Amino acid sequence: MEIRDHALIYALLCKNIISETGKEKGEELIREITQAYGSKRGRRMRNLSEGRSISDFLIHGEWKGKEGENISSMAYNPDTTVSTVSKCAWYDTWKEYDLLDYGPYYCRYIDKAICRGFDGDFDLNIEKSIGAGDDKCIFVWTQGADQEYIRKEKEAANEKWLKPFSFHCQELYECAAEILNDDIRDVILNNTKDDYEKHIKEKGNTQ
Repeated sequence: MEIRDHALIYALLCKNIISETGKEKGEELIREITQAYGSKRGRRMRNLSEGRSISDFLIHGEWKGKEGENISSMAYNPDTTVSTVSKCAWYDTWKEYDLLDYGPYYCRYIDKAICRGFDGDFDLNIEKSIGAGDDKCIFVWTQGADQEYIRKEKEAANEKWLKPFSFHCQELYECAAEILNDDIRDVILNNTKDDYEKHIKEKGNTQ
């Protein structure tokens, strides 16, 4: 599995939640599920980290895309660390599959939820978001990071913190299963899985 699969499953999950529960209730459930999923990731990163700084946070990221899927740059300032994203594979997938009404809920909640789960001594401000219609994403963490320390630690780790997207997709399903009520859980999750398989086959891409 790749970013495309994760993005597609997430958006289809949101679509099915709203279809079954209506927009108002559906958005509440989407927020709760996404925040639970993000917080879980953040806590796992925190448990692996020796510190609570933004440097420690950035070292323990859990995913890596293919070359060219995402384009971003980092600015390491004395009091802030800024990530600017000009190309996002999640957004490109939602656009390709006509799911822009659903996928960008991810942008709204995920990054702050991961930070809350990590419980570091910094905050995150999202100044722009492609998912919200901006030309780029701008993430500003309220603490300066040590670029050289991050480079050395990542090099030494040799990607051991990374988890495959099959893991992330499964964890997303598990968070949804924990939060959705018994009377709607199975239909939403089963429809999401069926829709995912259908979309993949329609594009001529089998897993």
